[in-house]
Amino acid sequence: MTTNGDPTAVANFINCLSVLEHNAYLLFTALSDKVSLPIVKSLLKSIADDDQRHSVILKCVSESIAKPNKPQDCAKNTGETWRIVDAFNLEISAKQRLSDEELSEKVEFLESVIGEDYCVLVQLKTLQVMINEINQIYKIDLRNLEDIFGNIINDEERHREILEKIKEILDAKNKTKSAILYPLKRC
Repeated sequence: MTTNGDPTAVANFINCLSVLEHNAYLLFTALSDKVSLPIVKSLLKSIADDDQRHSVILKCVSESIAKPNKPQDCAKNTGETWRIVDAFNLEISAKQRLSDEELSEKVEFLESVIGEDYCVLVQLKTLQVMINEINQIYKIDLRNLEDIFGNIINDEERHREILEKIKEILDAKNKTKSAILYPLKRC
């Protein structure tokens, strides 16, 4: 964001977060479509649904501030997460199905991406802290959006917890499968 007092800069930034959330929605939808375990499928779909909702909310917030430009510097503005989500989307879309083992690896990777460094989470926390400064510099009253940002932050933290649960479910299933395939011999 620049400090030239133009609200379009804030709108563009929030619009980039909206696009990133939409890309995350596409990723989690693709993952959900390519797994067979119903509980895992539904948990991934719930994350996708939240990300789609976040995308719509952030887009509306962006458009309420000013008419955002077409997203162009979003990859630069949102950091490494943009590149990772895009690359991961391409990789997942090229597969017909994901085995439990593959999904377990992907979930472990996603946990690290969605962890503390997850861009939307960090950026929204930053926006929350900077609301008073943004109000003064850009002449935009974002105080009423603080709760909206807080809800999205809470959802993102919950997504990390859901991914941890998915990993536990997959690990337990893989251990059971391994025990059936390779039972211990008794003396």
